[in-house]
Amino acid sequence: MYNGPKPRINPELLQDVKCEECGGESFSSSYVIKRCPAVVSPTGDEIMMPVETFSCIGCGHINKEFMPNLKKHEL
Repeated sequence: MYNGPKPRINPELLQDVKCEECGGESFSSSYVIKRCPAVVSPTGDEIMMPVETFSCIGCGHINKEFMPNLKKHEL
């Protein structure tokens, strides 16, 4: 964990992220659910795994850059 001084970044210099669908700029935390098959599950049973992401408050869309980049072999 980084314990050094926090960098001072002017938020006005940062690029806004917009919804790919409606152009909205407000997002909230949401979850996508990934299914973990029994053959690779640590319990030996199929499990559902919540993965946190962000969805647009205006239309509910999840931008591609917010989608969890999980490959089948990583489950």
